[in-house]
Amino acid sequence: MLRDMDENGGVREMHDIDYRERFDRKWNEFTAEEQQTIDIEINRLLDALTDDPDPNWGSIMNTSIEGGKVNPFTGSPGDWSGTPWHPIWERHGQSDEQAALYFGTLWKLRIIERPELWIGIRNTEARPTFPNREITLPGKTYFLARKS
Repeated sequence: MLRDMDENGGVREMHDIDYRERFDRKWNEFTAEEQQTIDIEINRLLDALTDDPDPNWGSIMNTSIEGGKVNPFTGSPGDWSGTPWHPIWERHGQSDEQAALYFGTLWKLRIIERPELWIGIRNTEARPTFPNREITLPGKTYFLARKS
């Protein structure tokens, strides 16, 4: 489940992504194997966040950081070659911007489908991700809500 905060501070509980039909048309271009590989990796990463939260940060994931990690095969940050994310880049005409937007939407959908309550926020310079450090992360940041 996802409670999503927009750039203006408005909050809505999301049960599905916006523009679902457009998303599904693109998702259907992926082979079943590509879809499965992508979903397995997303679930693996989300399971790791829920099962073993960082002692300092808790369970937090940022789509720009995740998408920009160093490729274990090439050593280049943001290079998706040989990773589960590579088909996303290919299906978007090898456009970094379009692939990044789809990548973020895919993560949002998979988080919505999870049983845990996640909080999603897109920060701005006026509302930084970490105000005490004056750091604003690009992309969407997701936090696992604390259990009461």
